[in-house]
Amino acid sequence: CSMGRPLRIEFEGALYHITTRGNEQKDIFLDGEDREKFFEYLQLTKIRYKITIHAYCLMNNHYHLLSETARPNLTQFMRDLNGHYTIYFNRRHRRCGHLFQGRYKAILVDKDSYLWELSRYIHLNPVRAKMIDKPEKYPYSSFKYFLGMVQQPEYLSTEFILNQFGRNQLEQIRSYKQFVYDGIGKPVNFLSNLYADCILGTEEFVYKISNRILKNKSIPRDITHQKRLRYNIELKDILKIVMMYYAIDKDILTKRKAKSNNSKKAFVYLVRKYTDCGLAAIKESLDNSITEVAVSKLFARTVAELKDNIGLRKDIEKLEEKIGV
Repeated sequence: CSMGRPLRIEFEGALYHITTRGNEQKDIFLDGEDREKFFEYLQLTKIRYKITIHAYCLMNNHYHLLSETARPNLTQFMRDLNGHYTIYFNRRHRRCGHLFQGRYKAILVDKDSYLWELSRYIHLNPVRAKMIDKPEKYPYSSFKYFLGMVQQPEYLSTEFILNQFGRNQLEQIRSYKQFVYDGIGKPVNFLSNLYADCILGTEEFVYKISNRILKNKSIPRDITHQKRLRYNIELKDILKIVMMYYAIDKDILTKRKAKSNNSKKAFVYLVRKYTDCGLAAIKESLDNSITEVAVSKLFARTVAELKDNIGLRKDIEKLEEKIGV
């Protein structure tokens, strides 16, 4: 990732922090008309390639997108988006040649751990650049839509992130705004957790990517040498083992409330840790008795709970032995 052509890791449900900069650090947006045209192309390509845009910020000489792919098609999406915009920009401003500096940078992100942190980082870009003092004052980021100041456009989806911050809309807006404001003036430490300059996530996330997704790719040595594990476990195998261990059937696993259900916690934790299944696959395996947001929250809560819940920790350790990890 850090040398030569960057590694492109593409699969269904992948989340990326995408950055594209102007050639020679020159501006790629000269006025509001340029930005509005970019949004038009973003809407068209989002629909064509089934992309979810969780957050964005258009600066003068670069832009940020927090994007999730329903299919492994990031390369095609970015080729069309940047290609169409370059043709428009060159024609309007009577120029020729490259608009963007080399290839875009796409960091693969652990959705469970870094989605909202990255959205804050993106929304605070204009504040860190000292262009404005409050993020909602910047007209070309998605932050104002998170605050409900104006109706969100079709190319943006704020729901998944906001749903992490409360049960109703007012609570979500208030909590998310405070979360973003809490980051003003503070160093950005989480970006130091990058693996090979292109993967941002927990060690478990890197294990999954290096073993399940990148087995047949030429991948950076620092991942393969230090992080590779050979799991080869399927969701259905974990489901069967969890039901046998707790001596329950699937109805009990899916219908019992998650807060008091160690079996559901263990199942979600093990699937997220040892398979490449996304939130949608887990939701489907539980007969849609839980939302994708709830799956993400349950995983995060289980990780935190393992520190103090001895019984749950012992259960998971025994289950890990049974699935052979």
